[in-house]
Amino acid sequence: MPPVPQSVDHSKIDFHRYYFYATLYNVPPILLMYPFRTVRLLQQSKSQSPVSPSVFKVMREVQRKNGVQALFAGSIIFTTGLTASKILQFATYDYTAQKIKEHRYFGYPVLRNSNVLSGILGTFSAIVTTFFIVPFNMISQQLTIAKAGTLPNASNIPLYVTGSTERLERPQPMTISQSLRAQFKQEGFRFLFRGYYATLLSTGPFFAAYFPAYEASRGWVKDGIDYIREIQAARTPNPNPFPPLKSHQFIISSVAGTMASIAGVLASSPFDMVKTRIQTEQRLQPTNASGIKLPLPSLKWVGVFKDILKKEGPLAFFSGTRARAMLAVPGGAFNFIVFDYVRSQSLKEVHPAPKQAERQVMLETLFALDKQFNVEEPEPDVVFPSILLSTSTSPAQDTAGEEVHTSSTIMKQANEGPEQLPPLVLQQEN
Repeated sequence: MPPVPQSVDHSKIDFHRYYFYATLYNVPPILLMYPFRTVRLLQQSKSQSPVSPSVFKVMREVQRKNGVQALFAGSIIFTTGLTASKILQFATYDYTAQKIKEHRYFGYPVLRNSNVLSGILGTFSAIVTTFFIVPFNMISQQLTIAKAGTLPNASNIPLYVTGSTERLERPQPMTISQSLRAQFKQEGFRFLFRGYYATLLSTGPFFAAYFPAYEASRGWVKDGIDYIREIQAARTPNPNPFPPLKSHQFIISSVAGTMASIAGVLASSPFDMVKTRIQTEQRLQPTNASGIKLPLPSLKWVGVFKDILKKEGPLAFFSGTRARAMLAVPGGAFNFIVFDYVRSQSLKEVHPAPKQAERQVMLETLFALDKQFNVEEPEPDVVFPSILLSTSTSPAQDTAGEEVHTSSTIMKQANEGPEQLPPLVLQQEN
């Protein structure tokens, strides 16, 4: 007879604790890795002098010219926006997965496929958070570029505009704060969302490559671990095989997250380059000697894409990829570790409804009577749960020797639910 189902549901998330732990554990790594973001922005943005492709050489150059603080310029604004966006993205992902499961996948069998559901949820949560993160990216990137000192500030914008033969007035020198205010004044709130479409275009290829790479890598790593365990078992019985059982999920998630991040970075690099060029441009409206305002230079993503391709060649689209990968690889693995731990700390006990509790008492009584009057009955090697004796509304699953599945379950089965989906990363800054 199968074990009596548990009377407490541990699969619900307390989102108040979720937000608290997510904020607490996300801020330090973002600040620690920010210099790599600075290097990526410097390598992707326009510059009067060439920028070295070496990540650490650029770091040393910035530190020598402008001090260590220049490597962290704009980090406070960026950390605030990215932390809030990560929480929003993972909360959207987990909350939507939880609701889909509660509603029995809304009657669509295809949603029971973890690959399909993870792709849908990942893309949906990324689109939701893209709108939120763009203004923080816009401001922080302009601060980073201005204080790192590789781009000319707004006082050095071109003296000629396409289609004009009249000499323009040279703008007065201004600080980055004055430049931001001037750009906001002339463009309004559209200034804060500059590069929004390019951001969306980079999000699509990232997740299109990320999820398949994660699923494929996870299968390879799991097969590798099983192969090592089989070799050890054939040589000698070992009660503590390597790698330890508790570390399987960590190894699988870390390696698969790393491979998925690399694939996503390579796939989304061209539009990430376009996005950076658009958002780091300090565009002020020029005037001629008569004080007449001339049209603003265009920053549409199509024009920027063509301009980069024509003037710098196709390889320019992969500028900063090395720094971006160095930021994304540990970030992709760490994201899963952090949010897997956050989920485990945020689970709450949900006691059954009165009718379900009465049914639970009845089942426990039947279980005790069965055990009392069937003492001689041998216990089968493989125990399959009875659907009739289950209080769960989900399809029957093997509960022998394991707790209710959560995203932190150590051993994953072949057919997974939405709580066992791939880890997410916030693509915009990977």
